[in-house]
Amino acid sequence: MNERSKISDDPRRGAILQAAFDVFVEKGFDAATTAEIVRRAKTSKRTLYAFFASKQDILTALVRYGSQKLQPSPELPAPQNRAQFLAVLEQFGRGFLGELLHPERTAMYRLAIAEAGRGGALVARELDANGRQPVMRAATRFFDQAAARGIIRRADIATLLSVYFSVLIGFAQLQTLLGTEPPLDAEAIAQRAALATRAMERMMQPDNSDS
Repeated sequence: MNERSKISDDPRRGAILQAAFDVFVEKGFDAATTAEIVRRAKTSKRTLYAFFASKQDILTALVRYGSQKLQPSPELPAPQNRAQFLAVLEQFGRGFLGELLHPERTAMYRLAIAEAGRGGALVARELDANGRQPVMRAATRFFDQAAARGIIRRADIATLLSVYFSVLIGFAQLQTLLGTEPPLDAEAIAQRAALATRAMERMMQPDNSDS
């Protein structure tokens, strides 16, 4: 990976994952061999199998790591008013979309999708469990907190979330995965996050149920 993020507390495991990612991207999952992975990781097969049961197990770990990078960190702060709600939402959108469309994440997801298509159900579950679900839980919690403050109506949360992510992501991830369009740059990502936030602002109605 180009961004030398710490992907494991154990340096040996991290070296294996790093090497595996490079080999998978260069050669494809099927053509990649554990021999090449251990050579690049400067380790042994014995060490590799101490951490991972199989090549697919390595891919699953890589998908889990890539998915976890999408999760909001730190937790989204509870909004106190409309302005803060919109400001945090726009900031979240920039960070989330930047990670989602990162070239490394794209390469990893292409591998995961190819393997899932051949029956790799475990990889598909990792994509959902460590990617989509935590993001949606965090976003839903944030919108719930906004509703509790009367910033939005609780009955509108599902619709607002659907519209927000639809506007934020659009076809950008699909086009990036297919390679039909170049990845959005930082300016385009910021513009998309601002557009999704403006869409929320236009749709927001305060909750006057207690008035």
